[in-house]
Amino acid sequence: MSRILNSPLRTMFLVGLMLACLVAAQSPARAAEGERTNVHVVVTDRETGKPIFQARLTLIFEEKSSTLKVKHSKPISFSAKTDLKGRYRFTDIPKGTVRLLVTSERHASFGKDIEIDQDNQEILVKMKKPQPQI
Repeated sequence: MSRILNSPLRTMFLVGLMLACLVAAQSPARAAEGERTNVHVVVTDRETGKPIFQARLTLIFEEKSSTLKVKHSKPISFSAKTDLKGRYRFTDIPKGTVRLLVTSERHASFGKDIEIDQDNQEILVKMKKPQPQI
């Protein structure tokens, strides 16, 4: 028996055990992959309905750092600008609550927490002109 414990068989057993632990640690992350989706943002002018080109988008959400640290999460943010049609698609976003911030020249800033609960969810943002200061 002691010869088996000091043999290459022992090494193979330990490597196999480490691989099994690694796969087990990764499996919750694979399950969470099914809970990710794309988020389509469409930005238009509230008065005219015309798309807003080059609107600045920031999408912020919490990403769990590890299955071992369930209580710890880190904020992740993605930034982008809309295309000529006032659109942008964020990919691989976890379902749940996200914060969307939108800014554009000659428009008031927009910020809102949004629940992402559908696949390929579309968010329509209608930007207002800024209100005069009194």
